[in-house]
Amino acid sequence: MSNPFLILSDSPSTPYSTSSSKPVSITNDSTLSSNLYKDILEYVLLCTVNEQPSSSVIHLDELAVGLPETWDKNLIDQALFERLRMTEPSSYLSTSQTKKSSNKTNDNTITENRCLHYLSGCYQRLLRQRDHFKLVLDDIKKLFIDHSKTAISLPDLYDGQDLSKQWLELLIDGQENQVICEFTDCINTDLISSSTDEIESLYNSVFRHMYKAIHPFDYFSTELMTYIGILTQLAKWPLLVRIIFRLSHPKTATNRPIRNPLVPSGGDGGRAFEDTLVGSLLSKSCLPSLPGKPYLFFEKPKVMSERDVEITSGTIWQPLRTYQENLSQLFLAFVKNADVRSDVLQWIGDCLIENRGKNKEWSSHNPMTAYMYASDGFLLNLNLILLNLARPFAEPYSQKLLKINPIYAISQNENVHLKDLHKDTPVIVRDEENLVDKNNKITFNFITEIFFMSHLSYTCGVQRLHRMLLKINEELSHVQSAYNDVTRLHGTNHESIQRLEDAMEKGLTAFLNIKAVLNEPRLLELSNALFTATSSWLVHLASSDQPENEEQIHPIKKLPLPLKPNRQLSYIPEFIMENMTNYLTFLGRFNVQLFESLPHVNEYITFVLVFMGDANRLRNPHLRAALAEALEAIIPNKQHGNGRTLNSSFAEAIFTDHPLIEHLPRVLLDVFVSIELTGQAVAFEQKFNYRRPMYEILEYLWKFDKHREQVKKLATYAEEHIDDAEAPLFLRFINLLMNDANFLLDEALSHMARLKGNQEAMDRGEWNNLPDQQRQELENTFRHTGQTARYTNIMGVKTLAILDMITRDIQSIFCNPAICERLASMLNYFLQHLVGPKRRNLKVRDLHEYQFEPQKLVAKVTDIYLNFSQRDEFCAAVCSDGMSYNAQLFPQAAEVLERIRHPPERIAAFVKLGEHIKEVAALQKEEDAVYDDAPDEYLDPITSTLMIDPVMLPSSHQIVDRATISRHLLSDQTDPFNRNPLRMQDVIPQLELKQTIEQWKASRRRQQS
Repeated sequence: MSNPFLILSDSPSTPYSTSSSKPVSITNDSTLSSNLYKDILEYVLLCTVNEQPSSSVIHLDELAVGLPETWDKNLIDQALFERLRMTEPSSYLSTSQTKKSSNKTNDNTITENRCLHYLSGCYQRLLRQRDHFKLVLDDIKKLFIDHSKTAISLPDLYDGQDLSKQWLELLIDGQENQVICEFTDCINTDLISSSTDEIESLYNSVFRHMYKAIHPFDYFSTELMTYIGILTQLAKWPLLVRIIFRLSHPKTATNRPIRNPLVPSGGDGGRAFEDTLVGSLLSKSCLPSLPGKPYLFFEKPKVMSERDVEITSGTIWQPLRTYQENLSQLFLAFVKNADVRSDVLQWIGDCLIENRGKNKEWSSHNPMTAYMYASDGFLLNLNLILLNLARPFAEPYSQKLLKINPIYAISQNENVHLKDLHKDTPVIVRDEENLVDKNNKITFNFITEIFFMSHLSYTCGVQRLHRMLLKINEELSHVQSAYNDVTRLHGTNHESIQRLEDAMEKGLTAFLNIKAVLNEPRLLELSNALFTATSSWLVHLASSDQPENEEQIHPIKKLPLPLKPNRQLSYIPEFIMENMTNYLTFLGRFNVQLFESLPHVNEYITFVLVFMGDANRLRNPHLRAALAEALEAIIPNKQHGNGRTLNSSFAEAIFTDHPLIEHLPRVLLDVFVSIELTGQAVAFEQKFNYRRPMYEILEYLWKFDKHREQVKKLATYAEEHIDDAEAPLFLRFINLLMNDANFLLDEALSHMARLKGNQEAMDRGEWNNLPDQQRQELENTFRHTGQTARYTNIMGVKTLAILDMITRDIQSIFCNPAICERLASMLNYFLQHLVGPKRRNLKVRDLHEYQFEPQKLVAKVTDIYLNFSQRDEFCAAVCSDGMSYNAQLFPQAAEVLERIRHPPERIAAFVKLGEHIKEVAALQKEEDAVYDDAPDEYLDPITSTLMIDPVMLPSSHQIVDRATISRHLLSDQTDPFNRNPLRMQDVIPQLELKQTIEQWKASRRRQQS
């Protein structure tokens, strides 16, 4: 029979050789050479031509016919050919007739009928006896490799054998056996260099087998690590990497081994990436792969102690980190080869773009949305991989950061692997018409690609999980509130109790699993490295005219920055800023003590100082407000979500020693004011959620003389420029502060009165006879009113506390006519409702549950009065308030202060102030009587009071008092009569009218006297 392998031989003149090497001159001693080949036949090929072999081997009938006296390599080649053609080698097994065989190989190995396994076994046996066969070693090794290549190239010769499956089994064995690994590497190298089609056909099948094999494994299984090791080994060949990512890219359904049956054809979205070889590796996680699937840990959270939670978290972290590090090493091996780096980056870029919609999953009303995107575990693993790839350049002020090209974010050329970033909202307005860079045909470097990909993956994966965690936390709070309400209204045996308890347990399980994953130390460490580096890079971008031409990044020395920002800031998408604020706020809520061990915290502070107070460099006021929340995380002695606090000396060093920290008060007030100037409707609760961290920071800063002095300077400047066209920052701040206090406390009083009415209706049994649905609606409304009341009470007290804190040190600007009357009437209004006859409307059960502390409010309001006890303007404004002030107001408040054991000296001072204001009121009443019959043209049309400094409004031509319009413009920059834009500098003084009024007043005083 002729040898079909002959057509693959490089040496056609050699009848039975598949080796491409030249014949070896072994030795002049042909006998020695011949004996070596005989030994190879018996001890390596496990074959024989003898009728009575010395060991159990396979008898080669064809080779035994007409053997030459001298053996050579061609006979071994012929022997291999005959042996590999056997479909049932056991039929040719010859057993030794001697009592003790010299060959200890078991029969399964001898009769191995799987082609590639047999050749691999021959290769291993050869190398185990390498010293004995050293003269012919290389040629025989090559022979085994060539026969393996032939089998792979002509698989039809081995009908009934799945060579791709055999090859995968060898790759698996090679992870533990270096000789097998060497064998497969040699074959790969030879095949790839000479036969691309055959290797592609082989590996298409191998990778499909691999996908099916790894599908059921969990992230902590050792088998899964074996497959990652195989791919890492194969990554040295660009062709194989290209095949891997071609098979893992869901361009067509035929590329995918398994389709998601829950999603109709054509609607896969980002989920399709998960149902591939690479995607299946990324999907391994302790988080559920699909909605409704159970979490792996914290099954009984209500019975777990804090220590149990910590131990379980550690149990999650150790294998997760090991797995993610292996994945990172795999991707590093993929991208190391420049020939296929683009393929890898294209896969990552397309995957991220297709999965961006996952951020909207929570707000979607389509139940199928969750099935259209990759799982949380997939995106989290991808983020860890990218963070690891970014680590070499993720260092503040590293020169490598200068290689990041901002143009990437707006580029629309084909060299960008992360498409459509130009559609994202930029941090400042972009001049699209003059944006020549977007069509620049440049190729972007690896650092630039990984920088933007790392940030987008954090947005899709980690940031989303953080929002999920907050949402679950909020839902748990609602469940707890509902449980308390049901228990209070219906007792512990109500049918809803078990349902609420189950919901609480399920929510806690999800909460603890997600929290544990987000607190994994390596994730936090790598995220911090990227974000501190990003902080220094963004500050550099914000402070430099031509950052691309600079050779180093240096910390900035001075604030504020020049008004005109670098245009490249308009290229940067907002989500990069959001990532950093998200990271800091997460630590503040769930891992605050980590701040003390984080390197480069000062870079975050610089970042906040540059962007939080500068609308020219960060347009979105909501994002600037989020920076305040991020900064709040560093405040010490404030209990956070896990009940722990930050070391005070650590925080004090930041808030006092940072070289630019003196600018923090200005920056803080600026962002406080900006929330009102968005041009958008800001939800009530959202606005005060923004305010709350700002109050906390301001309260902490007030402890330091240097920061108080900075605020005093802002107040002095505001007073000196109070009539400027653009109201000074501090003036706008205190105006909004009073607006907030007025709104919050008014709302709180209204809610408490409503709750009182509801409680009385329930006590009378009015709700008992209502239909179930109507009663349920009333109970839900009652619960919602209680929650809103609690929130407004908390924020109202906090706002008053800030007003008290500021007015202790700063009074002068509050005594300006435009502000003083507002402040006095506001305080009178609160005091009247808290201590006057209307206080009966506020007697609600469970005051503590609603955080309503009227006595505390009275004390805080009286403290503010006392801050102005030496200011005559304020005293006059208090008694001029005809709506809320009366002579009994102060004595009634004093009684409340005595009941709550307020310090006696404070009560005495307040009583004394009340007497003084009563005297001022008496004098003022006498003076007002003089002007009772003032002509209408002398009266302010808004307040109906006698004008002191009349001015005309330019568009409506109405004449009002300067103090009236000044107060109006603090919160509304329009003419109150026609809503046209109006600035204080545009009003027209009516000097003649002013003189006329003064003359009339003088005349009336003379008549009176």
